[in-house]
Amino acid sequence: MTLLEDTLTLYKREMLIFKSHLRTNIIRSAMFPIIFIFFFGSLGSSSTNIHVAVVNYAGNPQSLSFINSLTTSRAISITSVTTQTDALNQLSGSTVTAVIVILPSFPKPSSGNPAVDVYYSTSNFAAVQTILPLIQQEAASAGSTVNVNQQPSATSLRPLYGTASNYVVFLVGGIISMTVAFGMTFGTGMSIITDRQLGNLKSFLISPISKNAIVFSKILAGMTEAMLYIAITLLIGMADGVGIAMGFVGLAWIFIIGGLVAVCFAGISVILASRIEKVEVYTIVAQVIVMPLWFLSGAFFPTTAFPSIMQPIVAVDPLTYATQGIRNVMMLGYYPLQAIALDMGVLLSVAAALLIGSVLLFKNYTA
Repeated sequence: MTLLEDTLTLYKREMLIFKSHLRTNIIRSAMFPIIFIFFFGSLGSSSTNIHVAVVNYAGNPQSLSFINSLTTSRAISITSVTTQTDALNQLSGSTVTAVIVILPSFPKPSSGNPAVDVYYSTSNFAAVQTILPLIQQEAASAGSTVNVNQQPSATSLRPLYGTASNYVVFLVGGIISMTVAFGMTFGTGMSIITDRQLGNLKSFLISPISKNAIVFSKILAGMTEAMLYIAITLLIGMADGVGIAMGFVGLAWIFIIGGLVAVCFAGISVILASRIEKVEVYTIVAQVIVMPLWFLSGAFFPTTAFPSIMQPIVAVDPLTYATQGIRNVMMLGYYPLQAIALDMGVLLSVAAALLIGSVLLFKNYTA
């Protein structure tokens, strides 16, 4: 038999085993998304006393009334700033969480453009999404509209995340990465250890099948299971109002990114299982590796909020690029070419390296 035939034969075996425990696998894969999305998602909307700089270029009674209406809320603490440049400098220095610029035309839009601009940085995303509805509501009461922008750079100014997004949508990207990473680590690796303990692995090794087919079948089965985990997580998120701004194209990107994450962590699990024989030891080592990678990927809050000492780890963490890629298609509504090149480049490189490493180490171990 060829390598492909051997791989497909063993893959069918893996999927039959997975199907025999399908109910348990579905419940296990749904448990963490339910807890994190419904519990931690609600925590993201509880911010109060968020510091905001206000630049009032209108200076009319309507604009003063608008500012007073914002101060009555406990969610916002307002600092008056003279110019937009000074306010944006405070935003860059993290002195304030957001900047509200009331344009001279307030409350009536000028040439169809909004009369209120709101600027924020990605590091303050969750807090800003908490106060945005209040700002929009008060502006609408004054007969105006709000334009929401990311903190402007020297080259461009563009909207970042849609105003319909919230912390739950932000959180789901990290949960998808977590579900796939943990599913592969404790599924693929554990299946190798179980096969070894039951004697199945020894039978495979003395049979005429290709040794590489054992690794490829495990990783292929892991990728298939990852697709199910992603679908379950998305369905749970949708039950809590989560949407995908990029639509069906974005959905395809989520599965592509999830598949690459599955290859990465299935490769890690094969490498670990090739060297570790006891389930207890494997579980400890796998948690020590996966937990920090997931936490530092920005699953709960943007990676810019981490201290500088952690930034080098964030930069080499494949889950960082997977999480931000998923958030792009879910919240931004499009996937910038520069982001695609970076995210796919990192994920493909890591996946290829770990796939090659898992094949070589497993083959060396079984020789």
